Amino acid sequence: MKDPATLLQKLYELKQNDIDPRSGRLFTYIYETGINELRELALEAYRLFANTNALDPTVFRSAFFFERELVKNAMRLTNAPNDAVGTVTYGGTESIMLAVKAARYKFRKKYGFGKIPRVLVPVTGHPSIRKAAHYLGLKLEYLKVERDDKKLDVDDLSEKLDKDVALVVVSAPNFPYGTIDPVKEAAEIARERGVPVHVDACVGGYILPYMGRLGYHPPLFDFRVDGVESISMDLHKYGYSPKGASIILFRAPEYKEGTIFVDLRWPGYPLINNTVLSSRSIAPLAAAWTTQAYLGEEGYLKLARDLLEARDDIYRGLSRLGFSSLAPIESPLLSLSLDSENDVFKYYSWMSLKGWVVGLQPKVKDLAPYNIHLTIMPIHRKVYKEFLKDSEEAINMPPPRELIDLLDLVQKDPMSAAQRIGETALDGILIAKVLESIPKDYAEDLARMLAVEVYRR
Repeated sequence: MKDPATLLQKLYELKQNDIDPRSGRLFTYIYETGINELRELALEAYRLFANTNALDPTVFRSAFFFERELVKNAMRLTNAPNDAVGTVTYGGTESIMLAVKAARYKFRKKYGFGKIPRVLVPVTGHPSIRKAAHYLGLKLEYLKVERDDKKLDVDDLSEKLDKDVALVVVSAPNFPYGTIDPVKEAAEIARERGVPVHVDACVGGYILPYMGRLGYHPPLFDFRVDGVESISMDLHKYGYSPKGASIILFRAPEYKEGTIFVDLRWPGYPLINNTVLSSRSIAPLAAAWTTQAYLGEEGYLKLARDLLEARDDIYRGLSRLGFSSLAPIESPLLSLSLDSENDVFKYYSWMSLKGWVVGLQPKVKDLAPYNIHLTIMPIHRKVYKEFLKDSEEAINMPPPRELIDLLDLVQKDPMSAAQRIGETALDGILIAKVLESIPKDYAEDLARMLAVEVYRR
């Protein structure tokens, strides 16, 4: 057997390749509070329950406790009715998968198996909705969004909604632009035609309620809206728990029944799965419960206040540098543009080279130019001045040599440029420009091939 010290040294070496999630330099992927005590406590809870299995909660009984408590708190935040039910999953994609499965189950009970149902979602809806439809054999149809506010066009929904629709999905907020779809209006249209609405609040579920209590009053998105039959919300986003934990809530038990897989026919133990996964550690549930118990209402309100102050300070500072928001600011998510595409690339390049991880979003015809995406977190309250200082330098510096060479290579030979994915700090630009340079029909096939190659290296 290998020497433990040698293995740990290797792990520490590999860890050096990753940006420190505690640094506050990430504006995506990790939702960091900056509270060291909370982080260590949650990770200790994770460690304590790592070698468990929620497959059979009659053996590992802690699974019952954690799931009930987490679901109960989610129901409170979303104003769920007393008979609402929920499931803890391992991420937002799995939660959305179960929402789509529940809608398919309801559709088939009503119409049988004779036709393939559709799912309607705005073009700003998360790709996990398309993924769920793909896995579950449903047709997906995109709905238009308004150019100015980046929200669902309810007239387009009304036009496309008919008997073969099993589910309408709206976002609170959508990830690209941070705006909240008109949930109430969409639900009114869908309810009249007997179609359930799912609200993807994976980002907003644990922050919008606290924004409301601080006086920001986001539009209604939860179970107070008639016609909203399910809501997904991620514990590992603004719930601040370690990856990966999410919740799917249903207004009525009949929907959850449609998500449960049962096999009593094989000769082994009775298999009853609430989730897509069978065997799964209880650790994420334990860490999520510990996080919520530590913070409490007061802690979540303080973190909400911190991140909103950071958001406003960052937005004001970037506005002075020439950035403008592409949509109304309704959440902790910012999508910001500059006068020219090249200015966006220059800014992204310098910030990446300075060690900041910001998002780069592609241009979308008739909707948005290239833009910088920032997911604001509480820890940014501690680093926003440094971020704005580096931003000002990035705006005023000439394009870095790396950017000039990269854009030149993409223009001359996009396929050769694509081979550099994973080797440069400017991967966001590289991927965007490579995919922009080839026909859309081929782009997704190319992306699959590139993914295989990148992971093989």
